[in-house]
Amino acid sequence: MRPQYRVILSDKFVETATLAAIESYAHGTGRKGTEREEIHGLIWGNRRKTENGAVLLLDRLAIHLASKRRKDSVTPIPKALQDMAHVMSRFAPDQLLLGDFHTHPYGSLTEVDQEKGYEFSTTDFKSFRNDDPLWEESDGNPVMVATTICPLEKVHTSPPKSVRSNVVSFSVFEYRLWFNVSVGDIDEDQNRSVSGNTHSNVWLDLDSKYWNISGDRLSRES
Repeated sequence: MRPQYRVILSDKFVETATLAAIESYAHGTGRKGTEREEIHGLIWGNRRKTENGAVLLLDRLAIHLASKRRKDSVTPIPKALQDMAHVMSRFAPDQLLLGDFHTHPYGSLTEVDQEKGYEFSTTDFKSFRNDDPLWEESDGNPVMVATTICPLEKVHTSPPKSVRSNVVSFSVFEYRLWFNVSVGDIDEDQNRSVSGNTHSNVWLDLDSKYWNISGDRLSRES
């Protein structure tokens, strides 16, 4: 049986990711989608193992300002990431380095739909699978988050939407954002596997405290 992962995004995490994605898109070289520039960051939080998987709380996000940004790609600087991790070990020793974050900026909603821009790319998965320090620091369960962003031509009332179990979407003013999450796992033979875009074993909670799940009750019979 495949391990099951419940991933919870804290308000702080969502706010930092959203602010970074919008600021970079609206005021960086990625504005108007002409020369898209991804951004990268590191994720801290906590993990609780379960009988068949884990519950992961993604609590804090630090944007990697020194990363080398190019059109449709971003390359981290290892020493800078090490320094960030050392600082966080002092500020938040109770939290674990869980994974990394990057954005997928697009020029329009049509472009996102045509290219399925909220999906992880083959390069994303390859880079994630080969990131040895991340797998070591996260104790074999690293998390990868991609936040896709595009401008909207028209702004309508739109509540948060679950695209799939591992993908959620919502709008902020004239921008639409998607959060896609993948979780890594190591089997008994030390082989690394990564949850994919579809048929994922990841269940993503956005503002989970406001969602009521069918069948959930405060009082349960013993």
